[in-house]
Amino acid sequence: MPSLLKATYHLFFPAKGKPDRTHTTTDAEGNTTTLEGQECRHRATLSPEPCQDCERESSQQVRYRWRIILGLVLPFAISALDVTIIASALPWIAADFNRVTQLNWIIAAFNLTAAAFIPFWGQMADIFGRHSTIQACMILALIGGGVCTGTPHNAFPMLLFGRAVQGIGCAGMNVVIRAIVADKVSLREDAYTWSICSLVGGCSYAIGPVVGGYLTKTTWRWCFGINLPIGAAGCVIVFVFLRPVLLGPQPLPQLEETTPTGRKSSMMQRLATIDAGGQVLCLLGFGMLVLSFTWAGATYDWDTPAVLVPLIAGFLIIFAFIWWQREMEPARRFAKLFPRQRAMIPWQVINTRDIGLLFFTSFASGMAMYAVMYFCSLYFTMVKHLPANEAGRALLFFVPGIAVGVYIAILMCNNWPRQTWHPIMTGSIIEAVAIAILAWAMWEERDRVVYGMMAMAGVGVGVRFMPVPLHGMGFFPQQISAIVSLSQLSDPLGGTLGLTIMTTVFNNVVNFGTNTTASGNDFMALQNLPPEVIAGIKESAKEGIVWAFIAIFPFMILCIVAAAFMGSVYLTTGAEDEDENENQIYEGVYLWALLYKEKIDRNSEKVKVTHRAAYANGPSLPRQELELELEREFRLTKTE
Repeated sequence: MPSLLKATYHLFFPAKGKPDRTHTTTDAEGNTTTLEGQECRHRATLSPEPCQDCERESSQQVRYRWRIILGLVLPFAISALDVTIIASALPWIAADFNRVTQLNWIIAAFNLTAAAFIPFWGQMADIFGRHSTIQACMILALIGGGVCTGTPHNAFPMLLFGRAVQGIGCAGMNVVIRAIVADKVSLREDAYTWSICSLVGGCSYAIGPVVGGYLTKTTWRWCFGINLPIGAAGCVIVFVFLRPVLLGPQPLPQLEETTPTGRKSSMMQRLATIDAGGQVLCLLGFGMLVLSFTWAGATYDWDTPAVLVPLIAGFLIIFAFIWWQREMEPARRFAKLFPRQRAMIPWQVINTRDIGLLFFTSFASGMAMYAVMYFCSLYFTMVKHLPANEAGRALLFFVPGIAVGVYIAILMCNNWPRQTWHPIMTGSIIEAVAIAILAWAMWEERDRVVYGMMAMAGVGVGVRFMPVPLHGMGFFPQQISAIVSLSQLSDPLGGTLGLTIMTTVFNNVVNFGTNTTASGNDFMALQNLPPEVIAGIKESAKEGIVWAFIAIFPFMILCIVAAAFMGSVYLTTGAEDEDENENQIYEGVYLWALLYKEKIDRNSEKVKVTHRAAYANGPSLPRQELELELEREFRLTKTE
């Protein structure tokens, strides 16, 4: 067992032993001297003895890495479980409230706030620090879970309110956790650490429906209640183990805060730097958009004012948000009007081609993941007539696919070719193939193929977990919070639109007649209906699910097209002559360069270098910590 654990560790974190080198010199008299040993930046010459400074740095890096991973496991698992734990319980929850035709609202209430509040939390993490922000997010998620757990059967809006509060908390956890992993480390080390987090998150996404299915056998309320003790434990662990090492409030140039001075402004002064206009426009725009997607088809027809008004208003407000961010650039109109405020998402980030394409590929990937998690559950429930626990267990085939995808991403990012374009393109192709074959397999009811394509879809999702944020942070290493916000926003937004399209198609194909609704509040009661009625319901449900998957397939094709026009980010190899605070990026169309066999490598003139922000390497605020550090250094100097 220890050997297996050791092998698993080295799978994610390969040994970094430096190879022995030989250096030969010849003096003026012709005498030859040969030195053999390890090369190190701490020593001027080769030495056969290992460098104590290098070993100390490596040991500190390993301790920091595992402190971050173990401290974030529970918060990350909670944020993932809240998304999918109700997947297999969804029909039963909706039936318990007698809202079967509005079951997508249970998902949409969560996704609406989870999408709209993501950029908000990105700015909060910089203004108030990582620890305060993640604690606030976990507390909100716990409050939402408590509300959902105690909702009476006749209070469906209260359930939706609880899900919305959960979404606000989970939105922040996703952003802050990703920022914490990226803080203080190079892209190379970030890739190693995030691979573990990706595996934990992916497994939590996939295990959620299984856990929810078994809990539903007792009551669906446990799907929300189970996270309460886990979340409380997560708050304690983060406070005890992570608080000392997390970045605090970041220095704000608007308030003349810099790393050397360590000046910390008051809370009101820091609140005044929030991009209030951008926050309001972002919340309203994406909120209206998700609201229209939720109402469309399931509650109202697409051509009704209830759908068209928020849809059009949402797009207009989002365009206004983009324009606002442009005008918040230095020397522009709103920057002069609000000199202390800074743009929530800097204009240079929004205006970059690769960031827009990256956003869309993640948008389509969110569609694929939500489709598999929710509509495969419907297939097993309504077509195969499996109970909730067995339907959830069937979704477990998604887990090994995610694990394989994460491992492929590790190899591509950390071993060969050490770039981000290849895994992003590979994942896009795999997702498209899996969704297409999955629709055919469900129509033919070939369960083995269905299980295989679920695993294949998991590979496509897993292989993209790690390189997508790395790609964005490679282009803008000084805008980690903004990049993380955009990448985290795209998944739930794509999932919401995907589920809206699929639910609309499903409801249009499947007609829940009186025989279906008369079956009471338990989907398993369908088995008590006459055989001819069961056969008709089964065929209708199968046709609706298949057409629902076909409806999102064009987005998978567009995802491949978007990935084809992206550039690439080169990850460092860990060599002694490399500066790990530098990122090498290719801004052109990487596929075009491959097809025309252009020589694009790290030393090419077409490769651009970006640099991390100085404060990202360690905490700069609060002032008390800096004063203690300076006092400690002064005492040491005086003693010497």
